[in-house]
Amino acid sequence: MASRATARDFVDLASNASASLQVILDHVALPVWVVESDGTLLFANPAAVAALGYDDVAELRGRNGHETVHYKRRDGSPFPVEECPVLEPARTGQPLHLHEDWFVRRDGSMFPVSLTAVPIDLPSGRGIVVTFVDTTAQREAEQALRQRDAILAEVAQPVWVVDHEGRFRYANPAALAALGYDDLSELLGRQGHETVHYKKPDGEPYPIEECAATRARLAGDTHVEREDWLVRKDGSILPIAYSTAPFELADGLGAVTAFTDITDHLAAERIARERDVAQARAEELHAARRRMIEAADAAREQLTRDLHDGAQQQFVSAVLTMQLAERKLAAGDPDAAATLRRSAIEQAKTGIDDLRDLAAGIHPGILTDRGLCAAVEALAARLPFIVTVTGALDRRLPAPVEASLYFFVSEALTNAVKHSQASEVRVEIGARDGVLRVHIADDGVGGAAPRAGGIGLAGLHDRIAALDGELWITSPPGAGTALRAELPFPAGA
Repeated sequence: MASRATARDFVDLASNASASLQVILDHVALPVWVVESDGTLLFANPAAVAALGYDDVAELRGRNGHETVHYKRRDGSPFPVEECPVLEPARTGQPLHLHEDWFVRRDGSMFPVSLTAVPIDLPSGRGIVVTFVDTTAQREAEQALRQRDAILAEVAQPVWVVDHEGRFRYANPAALAALGYDDLSELLGRQGHETVHYKKPDGEPYPIEECAATRARLAGDTHVEREDWLVRKDGSILPIAYSTAPFELADGLGAVTAFTDITDHLAAERIARERDVAQARAEELHAARRRMIEAADAAREQLTRDLHDGAQQQFVSAVLTMQLAERKLAAGDPDAAATLRRSAIEQAKTGIDDLRDLAAGIHPGILTDRGLCAAVEALAARLPFIVTVTGALDRRLPAPVEASLYFFVSEALTNAVKHSQASEVRVEIGARDGVLRVHIADDGVGGAAPRAGGIGLAGLHDRIAALDGELWITSPPGAGTALRAELPFPAGA
């Protein structure tokens, strides 16, 4: 009884001497109580009274603290006072902190707490000041996170969570594996963009200001990207599609991002494109062969007409003239016969010239003797405008290739004569890095384009395609026409 009376005297004394301290403690949000050396509750502030489910401090004052709020364990079994660690500071004089303990409310329900117990000298002896925090919400949040992590750990799709500063808070095993990391600890706390999005696929730096995912996080928006990339731990690039959305965390608004490795998808798309290109090329080659056959047939018909109307007529006329000369000679008119023979000779010469011209059109002798560049220069010299030929080849091409390229240039220049109204044409021929290039450009009116059923530009395409090459034509109205052909030029060609 003497101890209890002394405690009351202490309370009265403390109340009179430290009224302002009492007022402060009454308004402190953190639950606080004081127990005497024997464990009797001496004081509890309103926050402690409310947390323990009581209406007034009078319901607690004078009661044994352990027997009131700490008398059973979490599983409901009794908790002997001699095992209670909260009373140790009264014996040891050393502060104590418990990260996890359990208190009992007035109605018998229990709630988790973290607490600090500090020794205090009272008139009755060494007491204890206890402050505690109800950790129910924290434990529920931790449990929710554990459940989230357990669920996401089983999700096949890579997922991560970043906080309001963009730092990694979580990444599931699928995300770790995709990014080449072994353990979550390698990412936790690191800035997301600077870790997995800091460079572009070509190796150039990727400023965070340009990052759509970062902008969405800062704005609290949802964002979807069908094609993007990440940087693995080893610096290699991982093509992905992703979606990111706001994610509420305890310390602010973060973001959750789910992504998919689209390497196989992109490879499938590339294969499909290559297949479509190959199919289109096969169809174009088929059409080109048909056009080349038709062009060859037309050329043969034209050659037949040229022979019939040209050299053949000259030779027929020469034969008839010679026959007439024989008749004149037989009739005793040698002078007329001589005149007719001279005429027949001229007709034969004209026929020979016509044949020579036809032969040059089929395959000029200079092409056989001196090669492509010399043949193109000879061709250019006969045209009615200035043609500048530049470039050279370090070796002869196979005869079929030389012939095709010669007639490609010939047809292009013929088109320029007929349609371009040009005053000058440039022809460049050269080879580098295994590619043979022929460039033909004029200063004419432009506006050239392949026509359906036409054989001009389409024929040029066909000649280059037949050599496994490609042809590009640019002809803006008023700015001339340029043709650029490229085809393989392997070593030893």
